[in-house]
Amino acid sequence: MSEHDGKRSAINYVLTGDRNGSRGTRVAEAVIGRVIERDGGKVTGRVIVAALVVLVVAGLGFVAYRMLVLDLLLTLVREQG
Repeated sequence: MSEHDGKRSAINYVLTGDRNGSRGTRVAEAVIGRVIERDGGKVTGRVIVAALVVLVVAGLGFVAYRMLVLDLLLTLVREQG
């Protein structure tokens, strides 16, 4: 196992509790990994911005999902009552 695979496995385990990670964590790791490779392995402002963008997109997806579920539940309650 290469050093990169070991780091990816550790990051996936911290984020998801699974060594392989979910599809979302693999995509996030790929995006941030490409930005880091592009900057020569240094953690620069660009890497931090890429990580923040990934977190914001994940956060917005989570909020949208929760709103969709809440809307579904409220619609079901309204139809039954």
